[in-house]
Amino acid sequence: MVGSNRRYPEAGAQRAQERRLQGARRRGTLHTLTPEQLQLTTRVVSLAPERGPMRALAWLKFGDTDIRCTVQVKRWTVDAVGIELQVGEERLRCWVWQGAVERVEGPTAHA
Repeated sequence: MVGSNRRYPEAGAQRAQERRLQGARRRGTLHTLTPEQLQLTTRVVSLAPERGPMRALAWLKFGDTDIRCTVQVKRWTVDAVGIELQVGEERLRCWVWQGAVERVEGPTAHA
């Protein structure tokens, strides 16, 4: 197949996702849940284990642009998930509702 990478088949999808993320980032800042929504002082917060990254597909909002992309899960509560992602040289973190996140296996996922 022309243009495919047999050794790293996910590389093309990762580059496409990076382009979409950079475009979304230019259109606005990454939204996150508010302290009032999170209620972290009254909720149990679980931390992701250090042994390996927990990956997920998550719906994020940059300004008024919604994008579904692969993220790393860092922590969670009963209602929300704290995620991290790399956009260019910038490492971004935010909290999203659990319903916006789908756990996946492997190094990358296709949105």
